[in-house]
Amino acid sequence: MRLIKLLALILFYGPPVAAQYYTTGEDPGGIKWKEINTSHFQLIFPEGYEPRAQKLARTMEAVYAYGYATLNHAPGKISVILHTRTVTSNGLVAWSPKRVEFYTTPNQKIYAQDWLEQLAVHEFRHVVQMDKVQKELPVIFRILFGEQAAAAVVGAYLPFWFIEGDAVMTETALSKSGRGRLPAFLMQTKAQVVEKGLFSYDKASLGSYKDFVPDRYKFGYWFTGTIREQFGTKVWSEVLEELAGKPLSVNPVNRVLKQQTGFGKEDLYKRIFHEYLGKWKKEIATLEISDYKNISLQNDSYTNYKYVNALNDSSFIALRESRDDIDRIVMVKSGRESVVTTPGPVLEESMSVTGNLIIWAEYRADIRWEHAGRSVIVVYDMKTQTRKEFRYKFNLLSPVIAPDMKSFVAVETDFSNNYQLAVFDLKTGKKFAGYATPDNQYFLTPTWDPLAKVIYFSALSSAGKYLGSLTTATGQFSMLTQPDYHDIRNPKFRDGNLYYTSAKTGIDNIFCLNLQKGETSQVTSVPFGADYPSVTGSRIFFSNYSSNGYGVSVQNLNDHKNALTNNVHTATYKLASSLAAQEKSVPDSLTAPSGYPVKPYRKLAHLFNFHSWAPLYINVNDYEVQPGVSFLSQNKLGTASTLVGYVYDPTDHTGKYKIAFNYTGLFPVFSTELSYGNRKSVYPRIINDGTDTISQSYTWKELICTFNTRLPLSFNRGKYRQFFQPETEYNYEKIIQERAAPEEIHDGYYHSLTHRLFFQNMIRKAELDIMPDWGQSLDLYYRYSPGGGTRISDLKAAETTLYFPGILKNHGIRFYNGYQRKGTGEIYTFSDVIRFPRGIGRIRNHKLYTFGADYMMPLCYPDLNFGRFAFLKRLRMSLFYDFSEYESVLYNKDGKKSGIIKGEVKSIGTEMMSDGHLLRLATPISAGLRGIYRPDFKDFRVEFLLSISFNLM
Repeated sequence: MRLIKLLALILFYGPPVAAQYYTTGEDPGGIKWKEINTSHFQLIFPEGYEPRAQKLARTMEAVYAYGYATLNHAPGKISVILHTRTVTSNGLVAWSPKRVEFYTTPNQKIYAQDWLEQLAVHEFRHVVQMDKVQKELPVIFRILFGEQAAAAVVGAYLPFWFIEGDAVMTETALSKSGRGRLPAFLMQTKAQVVEKGLFSYDKASLGSYKDFVPDRYKFGYWFTGTIREQFGTKVWSEVLEELAGKPLSVNPVNRVLKQQTGFGKEDLYKRIFHEYLGKWKKEIATLEISDYKNISLQNDSYTNYKYVNALNDSSFIALRESRDDIDRIVMVKSGRESVVTTPGPVLEESMSVTGNLIIWAEYRADIRWEHAGRSVIVVYDMKTQTRKEFRYKFNLLSPVIAPDMKSFVAVETDFSNNYQLAVFDLKTGKKFAGYATPDNQYFLTPTWDPLAKVIYFSALSSAGKYLGSLTTATGQFSMLTQPDYHDIRNPKFRDGNLYYTSAKTGIDNIFCLNLQKGETSQVTSVPFGADYPSVTGSRIFFSNYSSNGYGVSVQNLNDHKNALTNNVHTATYKLASSLAAQEKSVPDSLTAPSGYPVKPYRKLAHLFNFHSWAPLYINVNDYEVQPGVSFLSQNKLGTASTLVGYVYDPTDHTGKYKIAFNYTGLFPVFSTELSYGNRKSVYPRIINDGTDTISQSYTWKELICTFNTRLPLSFNRGKYRQFFQPETEYNYEKIIQERAAPEEIHDGYYHSLTHRLFFQNMIRKAELDIMPDWGQSLDLYYRYSPGGGTRISDLKAAETTLYFPGILKNHGIRFYNGYQRKGTGEIYTFSDVIRFPRGIGRIRNHKLYTFGADYMMPLCYPDLNFGRFAFLKRLRMSLFYDFSEYESVLYNKDGKKSGIIKGEVKSIGTEMMSDGHLLRLATPISAGLRGIYRPDFKDFRVEFLLSISFNLM
């Protein structure tokens, strides 16, 4: 039973760093891959990326020497896959199969450290965590389950906040920057604790629909880091050793924490954050807060107003991000808010306003390849309410239109991580200038001077961030401030001054650089954080953070103290310094001197990579676990997965051999499955001259082969997501009798072809939405026997689903319509595609129409703890009505039609669902009851409902 329990954990609770058998998508199929092998890493990267890959290889080796010390474990060699063709900025470590994935394009909100160095330190720490668990596991688990055993143990026992918090404190301790020294990262937890008090431990660690809760990175850094600061590095090393060494124990994290600190998780949480509450309140009390006025609307839900652009003394435009609505570009004028337009996903720090034009960089998925998503430049004219788009080969971020309305500048990143300030014609979109530094510094958030002759920006060099300028006529760069590891961003030019956000005081505030005098002064002083300055006349607008998100505040420019920065106290970060002191040493530079040989990486030669196995049959596509055995393969590029196994049916005492293969590395996706084995059933046998019957069992061998090809295509645009997939599947099934069987059961085979077209158009969902506000889907099927073998009547079917907004926010309405028709020339028919009403079993039919209507709504967000067993975050309810009308053909014993039956069935009911977490596991669980009244039968029945979400990223 304990081994079965472990397999359930393996299957359902994969590690937070990536779900079990996790594939992130595919790079364009035409890429030729290269590899570099070092002592501890295999780097796999696209052709043309060699210089950056060489540098990253040296960085990874330098990181290796430092990144494992405080967990006392040097990990084995691991593969690192580089995705260079996408605008996405991210990194992850996955196990089963184990590998690291880097998305190499930097975003515009990175802190003062090279992007690939950030990824190297943070993600390598995840490798150390996972590899330590893998090596500490009892040998029997590694023999029985392969890599998935470590994934299961981590997913079942190790909290998200430790995994990410430990990585954040490592990136901070081993650098001069890191998120532990980034006020914008630290302020969310401060604001929540100071203004709303301590949430329960479950709420702080698992989140909430009612209140905004800082994520596992932010909460984890404060909590994990403070425990290590106060009790030493041994604590977390012991935790990993305990949970790996005793994988079937109960609550090993809490047990080790009590042994090492004298407190369990909940007590430590209360103790640590009560201390921080007192400290942060005292810090805020010592601040001389600016005389600003909050002018954005008060929202019940957590809301951010970002990229503020003042229009006059009483109005502004901003991007509004809300938990109960999708992102909108809004105008606030004289206390009233209106929606200007609804963009698609706006990339970080990539929206600005010039005159009547709004420009932004929007994420646009590739039509086919997940790892080829691009940035698209969108220009919206507020006067004409029209928009146009510009698409480019390389990715552009932070576009800003020049004051003369003739051009725009943006930060350009090519596929080899070469950076430019690029200038484009606003009318045609054609690029006419590009400017880069000799050492390839990364530019951030540019802005123009009034004459469109100078571009100001912040930039990232090897010595940190600084403010700079570019004279476009000469291409001359100038450094306006000295490089610093304190964050600076979002400069705006006004009247000979650069207003920008600086983290110099330990709290993000707006500062002003007088370009003529070269003097810098502090403009705002806020409790938690200010950003996105915009000056109009004598007033400055800015985003001002609180526990309810970024609101917008306005302040008279002459109201600030004009404190020169040489009189401003430079921030220190006590926790970051303490963590750095616990390391064996902190590197001066994360580079190593030598280069490495480069060789081709052959996709065909690496098609199979068997990483896990089990003494059970595990179907990873539908999360099915049965008696048997299975071997699992997934190649490192994530394009080929293979399952080989044997599944046993304990009820019938029969078994089948199975092999399945799926390949996504070509433009169409191909998959095939082959199974062969025994089946068993019973039939009524007449005895005693026809007066009695007995149940007679019989067995047969069954060979089934399926081949499927499909073309998943994305056509996302703006706030809508479109998906189109044509699909064809061939299925062959052969029956071979072994024992006496009923006369009507014969040896033979049948085969079928299924053609399917699926289309979906959905508006993006807000975080609190249960279903989309608007959307349509259409699903068409045609299934038939192509000839030969047993004949089966063909089937034609169509399904539509329509989504509409409900009466109140986050309510939703869904209408389902389905129609199918089967041929009547054969006795045998295909299984139904269209569903029957809920609570009604299948009825044999040759025509079927079904209508379904649902109204879904949230009821409340209780945030209730039921001890350590469950945490209830939301209660929701739906009302439904289903109706089906059908026709069935009757056949006589000779297989001839003898009549037609027509009928209709209905059901009415409600579903009450609860959303939350069980056993403090991060995997969201939904459970509830469905009550169904069936008017045609005049009865009432209740069904139990359960669903598990595996989208943990």
